[in-house]
Amino acid sequence: MGRKIVEGAKKVKIFGEEIAVNARIEYIEGYSGHADQEWLLNFIYSFINKPKQIILVHGEKESQKELKTKILEETKIPVTIPKYGEIYNVGENAVYLEGRLELESVRRIRKVEIINKVKMLRDEISDMEDILKTEILTDETSDDEMNSITLKLKEIEKLIINIIE
Repeated sequence: MGRKIVEGAKKVKIFGEEIAVNARIEYIEGYSGHADQEWLLNFIYSFINKPKQIILVHGEKESQKELKTKILEETKIPVTIPKYGEIYNVGENAVYLEGRLELESVRRIRKVEIINKVKMLRDEISDMEDILKTEILTDETSDDEMNSITLKLKEIEKLIINIIE
């Protein structure tokens, strides 16, 4: 949803209810990642008894790797970035890899994720169609705006065709 708002969505759905975006949106590239890293390091420093192990499970892979390096350098606390399907046992004195989901289980989970993402995209396209009908494609829409929308739709169409083929 955040990406939709940053990209200029006029309405978003929250729990199935359509909400108008009545705000000016400002986006600062890269700010969040560094701010979050500093906050997370401060969080680690705040413990009286430092954690024996840290497991990073959120964020993009490159950001996780950068944070892992920073945590190791600054706190000397071991950091694990689990791979998809790995199962860890988090005990009182140790964290260890217990096993991995069977390949078929991982495939089944990924298939469900793909189906859910396709459903989400279908909903997004439906929302986009509604916005185009009611707000963008008015008599006030300039030729440049129409051309821009057309080009973006062609890009989306090409991506979908590439996925299907």
